[in-house]
Amino acid sequence: MTRQIAFLDIDGTILDTSGSIPESTVRAVREARANGHLVFLATGRGPTEIGSRILDIGFDGAILGAGAYTWIGTPYTDGSWHEEHLMHPDRAAEMIAVFREVGADYMLQGREGVWTTQGAVDRMCARLAAEGRLTDSLREVLIDRVTIDADPPLDRIAKATFSSEDHGTYGAVKSRLGGEFMVITGTMPGLGTAGGEVSVAGVTKGAALVSVIAELGLDRANSIAIGDNNNDLEMLAAAGVGIAMGNATPEALAAADETTAHVDHDGIWAAFERHGLVQPD
Repeated sequence: MTRQIAFLDIDGTILDTSGSIPESTVRAVREARANGHLVFLATGRGPTEIGSRILDIGFDGAILGAGAYTWIGTPYTDGSWHEEHLMHPDRAAEMIAVFREVGADYMLQGREGVWTTQGAVDRMCARLAAEGRLTDSLREVLIDRVTIDADPPLDRIAKATFSSEDHGTYGAVKSRLGGEFMVITGTMPGLGTAGGEVSVAGVTKGAALVSVIAELGLDRANSIAIGDNNNDLEMLAAAGVGIAMGNATPEALAAADETTAHVDHDGIWAAFERHGLVQPD
């Protein structure tokens, strides 16, 4: 048996459209690991936004903050970090100034917490509720644990999301920050170009995937990555096989080598079965 390593996004990949974790996904991860394969999380969520119900599935490591943080082997709650990439405080201040200039709310991710405007929290609640996804567990990790702070710690920020009601906001932020940062859109529910993400240039899930595989001494040809959104594009391209969920964005579908079933129809199990990480039912 050739040992494989799989990298899984969370929202829209592990979590279905109701915010639940399909039983088939839990079984796929656990059976793949029991069969000697490695399974990593690979998410845009920061370290404080994961939650025990996801970690309790059992993983061999994680890429968090869309590549800002990685841990290998021991859960990051025990402090076993492989990499951490933070914004320079001057760049973080520049980014926040642009958000305020264009009238955007924001959430700032760090290792120890998330600092946000009230408007960003309210908008996320409204969007998730409109899609029927505002579960108690999502509220706990994505909303209740954040800090409303007009003066966030500039030396502890790795990544930001921004949002507004103006669909020109992404273009406005991109035009001002795109030269120094990585600015993408399409990652937040229902916002389209009224929101997006800002990361340190060059810090992506794909770059983190390459680093993890090198650290473990594995062959990238034996890696698979599964995702559904625009912060998965580099990861889908970097893996030996990039797999888009059936519910993926057009950009993710185009970046992937193949497509699996929709998140509501056992997409991860189907992909693991196709690539021999689990035995067919």
